[in-house]
Amino acid sequence: MGYPIPKDTRLKGAFQPMRFEATVEECIVSHGEIPKELCGGFYRTGPTWKRPTKQGTNGLLAIDGMVQGITFDNGRADFRNRWIRTPKYLLEERHGRGMFSWSDGYWDDWRTFGLGDVERDRFTTGIPQGTNNVNIFPFAGKMIATADSLGAPIAIDPMTLDTLGIVPWSSQLSAGLHEKTAFGDAGFTAHPKWDHETGTLYGLTYHDTQPYVTMHYVSLDGSVESRDIWDAPYNTVAHDVWLTPEHVVLPFQPFLIDKSRIDRGTGAYAWEPDRPIVLGLISRKDIHADIRWVTMDIDPQYVMHTMSANVVGNTLTLDAPIFNRPPFPFEQDFADGDDVALFFSIAKSQLGRWSIDLESGATKSEALSDRPSELPKVDERFYGRGYRWGYQVGGVNKRAGMSMNSLVVTDMQTLADQEYVIRTDQPAAVLEATFAPRHKDSPEGDGFIIVPVSWWAENRGEYLIFDTQDITVGPVARIDLPFRLGWTAHGHWMDFR
Repeated sequence: MGYPIPKDTRLKGAFQPMRFEATVEECIVSHGEIPKELCGGFYRTGPTWKRPTKQGTNGLLAIDGMVQGITFDNGRADFRNRWIRTPKYLLEERHGRGMFSWSDGYWDDWRTFGLGDVERDRFTTGIPQGTNNVNIFPFAGKMIATADSLGAPIAIDPMTLDTLGIVPWSSQLSAGLHEKTAFGDAGFTAHPKWDHETGTLYGLTYHDTQPYVTMHYVSLDGSVESRDIWDAPYNTVAHDVWLTPEHVVLPFQPFLIDKSRIDRGTGAYAWEPDRPIVLGLISRKDIHADIRWVTMDIDPQYVMHTMSANVVGNTLTLDAPIFNRPPFPFEQDFADGDDVALFFSIAKSQLGRWSIDLESGATKSEALSDRPSELPKVDERFYGRGYRWGYQVGGVNKRAGMSMNSLVVTDMQTLADQEYVIRTDQPAAVLEATFAPRHKDSPEGDGFIIVPVSWWAENRGEYLIFDTQDITVGPVARIDLPFRLGWTAHGHWMDFR
């Protein structure tokens, strides 16, 4: 069956779908040389439109996931991208058409995300609805693709990008935003953190009814420790966390999720800035230990993606780009029938810091820069151990939002910045970067930053490799791809050494 790509904001510009699978071996290097110290892979995933849904709408979280991977060895790079063959994808592949309908899939406007329940029939009964299109991260020798408490984790082979299936430990996880439909169906966070030394994965699922969050600590052997947090303050979108030597720090922010809102004719997301921001400090050593709750005495603001944390004396500092509001559309901003407004077009963020006095409980928020900033990354070998170096995509203010155009490295002790502007007025998407260590045991921050860039208007892609010793001199290597890179939300590095 043939059909056109819908004329939808979610599928235009940088979001044009890359609907084919590609293998590009020995990628062309148009400038410099790929450092021979790089030995590993950089993997990313995102929503990639394949065919119309049963309803014909295009909620981002209902669109199939595609993984992109570029691997490095001895100065050579190989690129692949593959569909993530979830149970949903395989069912629709067998029938050659969209098979699913969502309760929030009838409007085809800003309210349609694919967060609603699936309307089950004889074909979809027993088939999980997850699309695994938000993030992919390394765990136990595999890459694991997830959404945001929408569907079970899916394992991906790091060399071939073949889908290996739902992870065997998924049956120990709780349901996410939807009831389980089959054995192994579950939910899991988009942004877990992990301990580089032990391999333990610190994650969660969140729900729109109590318990609003269930914590899951996953060991390398596949065993899972879990805890329902019955005293969580409200039904937050628990998208990301910080990791300290002692705690998982879980922010409850007034960006809410409530599927019952769909029945009332509005989107499942809500922004209620009169609610306080509350932090839960959850023990890493004992998941069942008492949780310390800290209510922040700060103005309404929002952290979507965390950078990292430090504990110095009695002061806990939590660093992240801080938004003036969540970068999602709400009913106070849009009328029924309005087109969707995406991410950085409707909100602004800049690097900031939340500080907590662990003795007195006093809190504060401060801006660390006036430059627009998002998609923070760190040397992930040091998750939970304190850190010095932070990496971000930087930008410039643009109307109510921001335009992202540069790579920024920040010394989080001195707040000195390095910046390299990747684009000026050219239409392109500067996507989230990754840090890769120079050697397996290099000091924190000694290595390379790899930045994917989709020059979508010119139908070409590029990976830029910067040496962390000085990014201002420009990339040490440019890797060319003969097609635009499909938009991807998040991803991570896996070291092969």
